[in-house]
Amino acid sequence: MSNVTEPAASHPFVPAAEGESRSPCPALNALANHGYLPHNGRNITAPQLIRALRQVYHVSLPFATLLSLGGTVWCGSGWRLDLEDLAKHDHIEHNASLTHADAPEGNIYAPIPVDKELLQDMLDTSETDYLTFDDLVKTRVQRDQTLVEPLNNTHTTISRGEVVLTVEALGDEEGRVPKDYIRQWFGEERLPEGWQRPKKTIGLLTTNKGVKQVGARGELFADAKKMD
Repeated sequence: MSNVTEPAASHPFVPAAEGESRSPCPALNALANHGYLPHNGRNITAPQLIRALRQVYHVSLPFATLLSLGGTVWCGSGWRLDLEDLAKHDHIEHNASLTHADAPEGNIYAPIPVDKELLQDMLDTSETDYLTFDDLVKTRVQRDQTLVEPLNNTHTTISRGEVVLTVEALGDEEGRVPKDYIRQWFGEERLPEGWQRPKKTIGLLTTNKGVKQVGARGELFADAKKMD
């Protein structure tokens, strides 16, 4: 397997055309827009997902397998999926997404386009040109506080995991994520210019540890806000 240092440079960005399938997940949409997954976003197999996650984001084989099988089995059909299948509400997708509006009541699918206001709210968490782990946790807390009903345990873990994976995939050695990376990855669904494949493997154990840290830090921020 080729360990591409600058994935965006080796696979040029081509935005989705009308009728092509995309998901609420910026990581997978970027893989399709750069040709690491079928550009039309359709009929994608678990092995294709595993290969792309490992090659581009340096996800470990066990974790990439878990994510890919979870997506195809839970949301797809016959071990395959169209990216839009991942928008099925309350499967993997959940309310209070970092950058997507909630699913209207009764809808089977959640909105797929990025909510520009939510994206800007996340960027505004910091006055610097980057976001830290704590900045992203604060965004997670703010979105949780908009919920009419709390997320269940599974979706709470998934939502916190999204914070951890953003830092693991885009952050520097100190966990700082440039705002330009956030704008391009979340907002344009592309691999950021100048971004390099993470040096450290993104694994299940380290991600699970980060999920617990998101929960602990989030409780502190939520308590502090109540005292304001």
